[in-house]
Order: sequence, then C-alpha cells, then structure tokens
Amino acid sequence: MEEKSVSIWKSTMFSGVYLAVALILLSVIFYATGNMFSKVAQYSSYPIIIAGIIWGQLSYRKELGGISTYGQALTAGLLTMVFASIITSIYTYLLYAIIDPSLQEQMRIFTEEQMVAQGKVPEEQMEMALNMAAKFQTPTMMAVIGIFGGALIGLIISLITAIFIKKEPI
Repeated sequence: MEEKSVSIWKSTMFSGVYLAVALILLSVIFYATGNMFSKVAQYSSYPIIIAGIIWGQLSYRKELGGISTYGQALTAGLLTMVFASIITSIYTYLLYAIIDPSLQEQMRIFTEEQMVAQGKVPEEQMEMALNMAAKFQTPTMMAVIGIFGGALIGLIISLITAIFIKKEPI
C-alpha cells in the first residue's frame, strides 16, 4: 500500500486562518458593541476555539485518507491553534496600538475595578499591583502572551480532542 504525502503545515495553516477569522470577527462584534471586557466576551471564544481545533484535526484526518494517530491529531490541533494565535495576536496588537489606543486605558480602569471588587489586594499594595498589570497590558506584551497562551490552550484542548478524533488503521 502506498503512503499518501500530506503536508500538515498546509492543512493546519488553512484551518488556523479560518479559526483566526472567526475569533477576530467575534472580537470586532464585542468591540463595536462596547463589551470588550465583559464576562461574555472573555468566555465566548472558547467554544469557537474548540470547534476550530476539532475542525482542523478532522480536516487533516480527511487529507490522510480518514485515518490518523493520536499524535497526528494532537499535532494538527496544536498547529491549527498556533497559526490562529499568531494571526489574532497581530490583530490584537493593531487594535490596541493603532486602531484604538484608548483601549489600553479602558483595560487599566477595568483591571482596577476588578481588583477593588474582589477585595483580595490590600489598598497599600493596589498601586504596585496595577503597575505590574500595566506592564503586561501593552500591545506588544498582549501579542506575545496571546501567541504563547493560545499555543498552551491549543495544546490542552488538542490533548483532549485528539482522543476522540484519532482513527487508527485496522
């Protein structure tokens, strides 16, 4: 039996681009409605990410002829999310640095409100905590964290979904 040569890079890149477009559209909706920092905005991307990873894994399995190992499914899911994370991080950088720099101040205010509401940070340490948070809320840091955080989330989700996506040869 002859093995089919399939590029995991090409397959996962296309899946990652589609996932990134979906995530960016969701972000644009929340931005346009003024709900960038709401709880719904924070959690609504996860079902899209899970669906995108599964779609990337299934697309790659289909290209392999309907059979894939756990490792192949895991790699396909992870790479799909890595490509999506790179693209969405570029969008995030552009949004916070060029399109609407006032979002950085809005995020700082939101962070401060959340710290006060939780009451876990003593008032004398509040300024130090806000300064530390501000260092991670620059467009560059958010983009870098977005890439690595997305890869980590992609790995965790792919570790789970690959169990169900794999289809070993009989």
